[in-house]
Amino acid sequence: MDIVTSGKNIYLKNKVVSKLDLFVIDFINILKKYADYTVVSGYVSILFGRSRGTEDIDILIKIIDLDTFIKFYKELTGKKYWFLNAENPMELYGMLEDKLAIRIAAKEAVIPNIEIKFIKSDLDKASLDEHKVVNIGKDTINISPIELQIAFKLYLGSDKDIEDAVYLYEIFIKYIDKKKLNQYMNILKVKGAKYGIEI
Repeated sequence: MDIVTSGKNIYLKNKVVSKLDLFVIDFINILKKYADYTVVSGYVSILFGRSRGTEDIDILIKIIDLDTFIKFYKELTGKKYWFLNAENPMELYGMLEDKLAIRIAAKEAVIPNIEIKFIKSDLDKASLDEHKVVNIGKDTINISPIELQIAFKLYLGSDKDIEDAVYLYEIFIKYIDKKKLNQYMNILKVKGAKYGIEI
């Protein structure tokens, strides 16, 4: 797989599209009709070829009103999805308003599932406002800025998260804005030098 960047676009050439990728793309093609969004966390490194499993795909969305959410809910449940947390759209929307995540999976499945949250912090807003657009053929997926992904993965701190951070740093080393990476690392109070992440 070859990675080419141009502005806010990232082009994946010769990518082998997995079942997980197809699941995410299908879901996003519905979601983007109703809300601005950005994919964050573990799936980002998987999208770029890191070989590891995941049970959920984390997505931040801009706050939408109840009527819009109900339309989104009806389209999803009318197709091949179900909500793991509750069946009532009012209850699900209330969870989002309470800054909780809601989970969505393909019918008759539990994993993988999509975890959706409303943006709630300045870093969430930066993830959304400064997102990159990953192009896979005719499909696109919005993701959090790579620099923020790396810093946040270091902040989470598990072995898996640090490996994700190092992986993203290594494959994007030619394109990373080190000033921006340093800014995010300072905000999150993390350092990456001992993992080879130099700023």
